[in-house]
Amino acid sequence: STVLADWADNVFFLQLQQAALEVFAENSALSKLQLGQLAAMESSVFDDMVNLLERLKHDMLTRQVDHVFREVKDAAKLYKKERWLSLPSQSEQAVMSLSTSACPLLLTLRDRLLQLEQQLCFSLFKIFWQMLVEKLDVHIYQEIILANHFNEGGAAQLQFDMTRNLFPLFSHYCKRPENYFKHVKEACIVLNLNVGSALLLKDVLQSASGQPPATAALNEVGIYKLAQQDVEILLNLRTNWPNTGK
Repeated sequence: STVLADWADNVFFLQLQQAALEVFAENSALSKLQLGQLAAMESSVFDDMVNLLERLKHDMLTRQVDHVFREVKDAAKLYKKERWLSLPSQSEQAVMSLSTSACPLLLTLRDRLLQLEQQLCFSLFKIFWQMLVEKLDVHIYQEIILANHFNEGGAAQLQFDMTRNLFPLFSHYCKRPENYFKHVKEACIVLNLNVGSALLLKDVLQSASGQPPATAALNEVGIYKLAQQDVEILLNLRTNWPNTGK
């Protein structure tokens, strides 16, 4: 498709197009719109073929992403069942370490990325990993984070697994991989806010439904992607609230 796109500007093919235009004009085989486009040189003789090749490329990449994503999704099943509700807090651990249940997910992801990086040319691999990350970000957010409740230790463990282990897998391909995991990154921020900040944010969101102050409050803690309703849901997934007697 790149070669054909280059050829489209070649003098020989432009002359060929002009000759074809004259033949088509005589036979009236094309509509007036198509004749107008050809006459204005808005389209080239290779447009149909280039479009077909681009569709084929996108279809093949989509199939490849779906194939790898199914594997990664299977490997993440254990991680979803982690006991997020009863993990020890950060202060109770000498050193934070990766969740054992996250290992199959990360190993599968690492192996497939290495394999596809070798098998695809750079431009295709770049599209591939970005498509994969988009699906992975939504899957972890919807199927793992929103499907669980988190105590203080669980929230800290999730953040450690994501920011220190998952995101760095993609640091070889871009400078700030966390920016491709916006749902997961911002969910970790909400779940790990200290109790005072979380209570304050909760009050602001409840009293300023859909108003600019709510957006300002979210931006202040680093939330730009998630909607106000999403943040309220995430706050309700936290279990480390003070006992107010209510």
